[in-house]
Amino acid sequence: MRSAIPLGGQWEAAGTSRPLFLLRRLVLAATVALVIATAHTSPAAGSLRCVDGSADEASVAGSDEGPPHFSAAFLRRVVSIEASTDGLVDKTLPISIEAVCGLPRALTKQGAQLAGGDGIALVSSRTSVWKDGIGLPASRKLIELDGADTVRMRGRLLPPASWQEDEDGNPVPTFTTSRVVITD
Repeated sequence: MRSAIPLGGQWEAAGTSRPLFLLRRLVLAATVALVIATAHTSPAAGSLRCVDGSADEASVAGSDEGPPHFSAAFLRRVVSIEASTDGLVDKTLPISIEAVCGLPRALTKQGAQLAGGDGIALVSSRTSVWKDGIGLPASRKLIELDGADTVRMRGRLLPPASWQEDEDGNPVPTFTTSRVVITD
């Protein structure tokens, strides 16, 4: 007759080692997945595609061909914009667009129409404003935006029918903003 004692010399109830074995495999698989994820980031996550308004890639908005045209896909897209500001006027922030970032390759030509031109950023009560890594309270955000020189903002371009006018009465690309980071 064979002994029922396992080679390790310890008695165990049937099936008690299986959960421990599965837990070890799960931890190992999670560790391997984490190492792979940190080692192989996608190109889109590592660097945003930006259109900066240089002469070889941009045609300034409002040129001789009339106002720029944008597809419905572009109007749905939330983009990052680096811009210079010119003071806050009644919750509208006049901007000079320096770069449009976060666009897929198929939309870069449309983004180039904005880069190098002027625009207006609409600031609402839902817009979060950040300076030096700190989110500003509602009582300070309009004051800080009024004194800002440069910003990086996330927003969506409104359809041309909703654009606001500049001092000459010409329609200017207008953005709704969800986040504004004061960079200077």
